[in-house]
Amino acid sequence: MMKVNDFLKYTITLNIEYENYFSLIYDTKYLLEARLAPNRQFVAKKSIYANCRKRAVQKAVQWFWKEFKGALGSVHKTMIVDDSYGEVVYNEDFACNDLGNKYLSEETIARIIEESDGELFRDVSEGSEHHPPNSVKRAKRRRKQSNVIAPCMTQSPAGTIYYRMTSVPQYSKNGKIIQRRKVKNVKLASKTLEKALREVTRRGLDRHEQDDSIPSEVVEENLKKAA
Repeated sequence: MMKVNDFLKYTITLNIEYENYFSLIYDTKYLLEARLAPNRQFVAKKSIYANCRKRAVQKAVQWFWKEFKGALGSVHKTMIVDDSYGEVVYNEDFACNDLGNKYLSEETIARIIEESDGELFRDVSEGSEHHPPNSVKRAKRRRKQSNVIAPCMTQSPAGTIYYRMTSVPQYSKNGKIIQRRKVKNVKLASKTLEKALREVTRRGLDRHEQDDSIPSEVVEENLKKAA
């Protein structure tokens, strides 16, 4: 029985291998609407209703396994769910493993690959029955490295400048390290090296770089207070 909110109609397309189709007949299962295509695959279509494509895919997968119980092989090699309402759209939050973005037609795959401008490509991995591949996957690109523009200072490919400051200086006593040096990258507001150098001094980010002679007795006292 169709739920009130399942008002959108989606079409499931099954591309059934020739041998698998006749295996269904032997098991007394018939797809009367199946038609033989030129590539010697039987093509069958079924309508399904849901409130969104993600829900439609979920219902389609459940129907596929309940109806055929593996007789047609892996679902990702057999089934396509259409995108009649244009719900599959590439953006920064696009998740390849989201059910709403799986079991796509060739036309939809080509469209979102073009929309992604090189960020996506077709997932051709084999997968398995219980871990099917996605329709598309993200391209693995070599991460661009930041450039060192001054001591303790780097600039990202986007132009942002960071200062590697000492947040906790290192102290030693009698050749034994009492407290190890800790560093962190601080994002600067400046966009040029000259202004960045002035900002570091103004904000006092380099104070520990110039002062590492605090008596160990003071350090030990501070450590006791913090314990």
